[in-house]
Amino acid sequence: MTKFILGSLKPDQEFRKNDDAKGPMMNNSSSGVLFLLSIAVGVAMMGLGIIWPLVPVYAVELGAGGTMVGLIIASFNFSRALFSPFTGGISDRWGRKIFIVIGLFVYAGISILYVLPERAETLIVIRFFHGLASLLVVPIAMALAADIAPPRKLGVYMGTLNMAVMVGLGFGPAMGGALRDYLGINAAFYTMGALAFITCLLVMIFIPPDVRYYGNKAKSKPYSIKKILSNRIVLGIFTMRFFAASGQGAVYTFLPILAMQLDLSSTQVGIILTMNIFLIAFLQRPCGRLADRINPKYLVIIGTFASGVTVFGMPLVDGFIFILGLNILMGIANGISLPGGLVITGRLGREMGMASIMSLNDAAWSLGMIVSPILSGIILDAFGLSYVFIIGSLLILMGGITVIIFLWHYE
Repeated sequence: MTKFILGSLKPDQEFRKNDDAKGPMMNNSSSGVLFLLSIAVGVAMMGLGIIWPLVPVYAVELGAGGTMVGLIIASFNFSRALFSPFTGGISDRWGRKIFIVIGLFVYAGISILYVLPERAETLIVIRFFHGLASLLVVPIAMALAADIAPPRKLGVYMGTLNMAVMVGLGFGPAMGGALRDYLGINAAFYTMGALAFITCLLVMIFIPPDVRYYGNKAKSKPYSIKKILSNRIVLGIFTMRFFAASGQGAVYTFLPILAMQLDLSSTQVGIILTMNIFLIAFLQRPCGRLADRINPKYLVIIGTFASGVTVFGMPLVDGFIFILGLNILMGIANGISLPGGLVITGRLGREMGMASIMSLNDAAWSLGMIVSPILSGIILDAFGLSYVFIIGSLLILMGGITVIIFLWHYE
């Protein structure tokens, strides 16, 4: 495991000493940095969540058809998948804070551009660069959280930050709907920009400079993308993330259509998705703590298989209570599996390059989210809605099998 020197103390030793004397609001302790970083990321993701359900509607209002809407949605993840490996490697060489600040500043500026288009095609370009800006925030923040985590608290730190991401995304859609209904859709875009700008200021002022984590000693050179992906464990987690995103994306995309067939209201659909997301969020920290104490691969395997089984059952039941119950189980399953995967990648990142491996992790998810709507649409047209969920379930289960095969000897 790579170790960085700060004077005569390693980062986790100095941070633990500060933690003993100061509360979480003191930003020169690891818990203080994590607290402030979680607020910053949570606020930024709330801004992204605000426009999450509004972009398809906005695109249709600008004259987009179904294919164009799909391209607009996919362009966000396309840029993330394309540039993830490179931004991570650069951050491992140049630092964390500067990337997060630049990403949030660009994020705020791009938010304003959403109000300008007169043609739906312009949204493809805006979404592409919006995805690139977001790439400079969350994966790099994850790398920073892993950098400052004490050795036996990696799961807790990663889980805490991931909880902030999910909580922000969970609150965002409700806020976005209210803004659109009462103030118009442009108000949602302006609010997203304002939240990103406020977050940028928070990071600039309160997050310590990178020298605090590494001292004046040069950081070890991160591995190349090819070398990282040649590692059996990394390849297993990468493949699992891709299959999981490909399968779970079908649920988040087509659940409203399934609900419409079951005569569920929009309010009921909102409750279902909110419960799913918030359960994932609130399980991150306790399951992260568990991942620090046991072999995290077991959490990944159990959670992934449980998620696949619940998705398989969704087209087989009828009524709000049963669909809600399955989504609750799916949220619990994903809440169990995510911290395990983050702990494994975080441990590897200390040797290979933390931001490099976190960004590759993000790229795998983004690739799955690109494939998911396209594949699901083909399945819907060819076989019907039920098979979207059944094949999505099989993809998630393939991810679980991948983990068993590639991480069989992982300790």
